[in-house]
Formats: sequence, structure tokens, C-alpha cells
Amino acid sequence: MPAPDGAAAPAPGRAASVPRGHVAWLSAFSLFLGAGVASVNTYLSLFGDRELGLGPTAAAALVAVLGAVGVAGRVGWSKAARPGRAEWLPALLAAGAVGSALLLVASAHAAWLVWAAAVAFGVFAVSANAVSMVLVVQRASPGRAGADSSLVAAGFFAGFAVGPPLFGLLAQSGRYPAGWLLVAAEFTVAGAVAYAWALRDRRAAGSPTGSGTGSRPVSSA
Repeated sequence: MPAPDGAAAPAPGRAASVPRGHVAWLSAFSLFLGAGVASVNTYLSLFGDRELGLGPTAAAALVAVLGAVGVAGRVGWSKAARPGRAEWLPALLAAGAVGSALLLVASAHAAWLVWAAAVAFGVFAVSANAVSMVLVVQRASPGRAGADSSLVAAGFFAGFAVGPPLFGLLAQSGRYPAGWLLVAAEFTVAGAVAYAWALRDRRAAGSPTGSGTGSRPVSSA
């Protein structure tokens, strides 16, 4: 379970390698987000070609669509991630990512929905990682932005290592709808982690002790 935001600072050597406070929460969020994102990135075009009969060119265009939309989404959501609002965006984006995964499930019966799923995935799932990094930078203590962002990125790419192999166990037997439901479950867990952290952070910010990290980093000097 992530350590409390107000916990005492660890020894300098340990601090660089162990996520704590908001970094631990965002790392956990990124782990499940990364598992879902990597699964879609890996299998979407294969799904479009083999299961929906789109052909290699159109199936590859699905990934191009989610990538292009994702670039715009990352820029737009990052600009919207202002202190006081940014804390709630990961949960919101994860909820949208769940919707994109459910559209992929439905596309097995209505192939045109796969294009809507690709757009929704770019808007929500691809953008969520950028917002988590904005939060890291906003809340980093002096000199900690690089180390904190590397820990959150490690969680995200750990998800890349876990998600596709799990999806592959289903894809190899043609169970793509079950695979997309697995992705939806991963995004649901990511959203639950993000929402729990946002609630906890709001309570901490409103407490008399002010133990939450808030939007301003506290110097350890």
C-alpha cells in the first residue's frame, strides 16, 4: 500500500529508489494504466486485421489514429491539469479509458465501433500518463522532479511488461473480447487507485495539520 504523504523522509539513498507519498500512488496508477495501454498498442491492429477483417492497411491506420489523437490529447489535458483540478484528472481519464475498452468489446459485433474506440483511447488512455507526469512535476520538492518522474515512469513501463503477455494468453485462442475486458479491468483498477488518492489528498489538504502534499512542494531543508 502506498506510504502516507506526510510520512517522515527516508534516508537519501533509499529515497531515490522507493516511491513514497503521492509518487507511490501515481506509480501504482501508472502500473495498471501501462498494462492496458501496452495491450491495446500491441494487439489493436492484429484485432482489426484478423477478427474484423479490415485488412493490414486499415488495421494499421487504427494505431495511427490513436497515436495522432493521443498527441493532441496529451497536450490538451496537460494544459488543463492545473493545481486543484489536476488531482482528479487521472481518475477521469481512466474512466474514459474503460469506455474505450468496452467499445473494443462491442466492435466484435459492430466493426465500425473500433474507430470510435481508437479515438477514445487516444483522448483518454494515452493522455493519462502525461497528466500523471504533470502532477509529479507540480508536487516535486526541489531537486526531486527527475527522481520522482523516473519512479512513476518505472511503474508505467512495468505495466508494459505485464499487460501484453497476459492479453496474449487470450489472443492466441481468439478470445479478443475477453482480452478487452481484461484491459477494461486494468483501467478500472487504475481509476480506483487515482480516485482514492484524490479523495485522500483532498482530505489531507483540508486537515488542520495540512499533512497533504498539496500543489506546492515543501522543502526538506
